[in-house]
Amino acid sequence: MAKVNIKVVKSLEEYISHVERLRANRNGRLWYRGCGKVAHKLKPSLYRHKRYKSIEDLMLLEKNLIARFKQRSIPFHSRALTDPWEWLFFMQHYGVPTRLLDWSESPLMALFFAVILARHTLTSQGIPVFNGDASIWLMDPEQWNKRAVELSSFAGSVLTTDDINVSAYKPVGDINIMKPFPIALYGSHNSQRIVAQRGVFVCFGKDARPMEVLYEREHFPVDCLMKVVIRKGKLPHIYEALRRHGLTDSVAFPDLDGLAREIKREFSFEV
Repeated sequence: MAKVNIKVVKSLEEYISHVERLRANRNGRLWYRGCGKVAHKLKPSLYRHKRYKSIEDLMLLEKNLIARFKQRSIPFHSRALTDPWEWLFFMQHYGVPTRLLDWSESPLMALFFAVILARHTLTSQGIPVFNGDASIWLMDPEQWNKRAVELSSFAGSVLTTDDINVSAYKPVGDINIMKPFPIALYGSHNSQRIVAQRGVFVCFGKDARPMEVLYEREHFPVDCLMKVVIRKGKLPHIYEALRRHGLTDSVAFPDLDGLAREIKREFSFEV
């Protein structure tokens, strides 16, 4: 049973160096997810429901969420959405619970999210004091999919929604043909934020266990899932380094909300 490989880094430079070493052995093929808590589990919002736990209940819940969102969202968007996958990615963008888990193709974007999502308070001088460590998950999507798809004819690749191997995961699809393990796939670039954040996705199947549990118990390829931890005392320095290099809220969120966040941080307000 493989354990998740965990690397502790102390600076932006050490993080970049570690990522580059890993990328060199994978032809640059890695995805990243920044988390504000080290204990954060790789599990989508739909599967975190307090009451519904069985896959049957969760799929019915997904069906009802999509139906409600379709009914109520019409006045607020102008683009026609005809494909069930488009609706799922659209819902994910606006925070409606789905089977999707957001990842990024950018290691720096994931690091930025890890820092800004970490719990902190501000001193009277406006300096952040972090209350816990942060982490970044790293995944080789092609190696992950080799195990998740479970077909001898599948050589391993990042999937798209029109791939035959993805049809079993289709929203409001047939639960009897849905496969158990999450798959890594490209989604619709339906917002400026997804483009800016180099957004990619993992879509969960029948098995609601977190990805790190599946990795350790279901014989996934070694090091197709890894973790970087940043100690809380190093987070202020890394945040400042990212800011100096131009990675700020308005870059990650290219809209007025992002600009507002950036201005609040600049003038030492809580965000």
